[in-house]
Amino acid sequence: MPVFLMLLFSLLLPAPPPPTAAVAFQRIAAATYQQAHRAARPTVAPATFPVKALNGQLVIPTAVGPQTFRNIIIDEKAVANGHSEEETETYTYHGFLPNYQRHVVEVAFYETAEWWLISPEGRRLTLYGAPLYAPDQQSIATICPGLEYSGGQPNAVQLLQVQQGVLRPVWEVRPENWEPAELFWVNSTTLYLKRTEYPKGQEGPTTYWKPSIAAKAH
Repeated sequence: MPVFLMLLFSLLLPAPPPPTAAVAFQRIAAATYQQAHRAARPTVAPATFPVKALNGQLVIPTAVGPQTFRNIIIDEKAVANGHSEEETETYTYHGFLPNYQRHVVEVAFYETAEWWLISPEGRRLTLYGAPLYAPDQQSIATICPGLEYSGGQPNAVQLLQVQQGVLRPVWEVRPENWEPAELFWVNSTTLYLKRTEYPKGQEGPTTYWKPSIAAKAH
């Protein structure tokens, strides 16, 4: 095959998917967890605030046009006019994160919440809980307990990493027999997790684990 045809063929091929992270779980003692928890200090991601909400409306500029979010407040008058409290939506801006190249928007619904990470190109990543930033500012983890609560939120642990300059979701688990209760970073590749076991669908004991990120692509 001529070289120029080989080059053209390679350009037409779809790009390979981003590498995923391998996460290994190791059970640890409650005392080990509690000692580390007392010493842990949450990492604060540097943020700027180029956007301000005005009159209950948040407008985030992106390369594909502005993304506009308007608070929907269902008060007694709105209910009397036939609206449901489930229509409630409020948006809180937490700034732009230079290390991750994302605007952070907390979205509160009637009984649940999400966190949206919006890129300058307009791409949105959805977190089901508040972002927990790794000490090296290259990873984000989050948890959402969803077994005991029947409000429709997922039961999930999520992990995102900066790969080749782009923040990507690289790992997620939605367990059916345990619920995440608490998570914190020990270092840039290790977290500690407290979880509630649900054997046979019934709430059981609390256990403690060390999720380790075994492989990280750069």
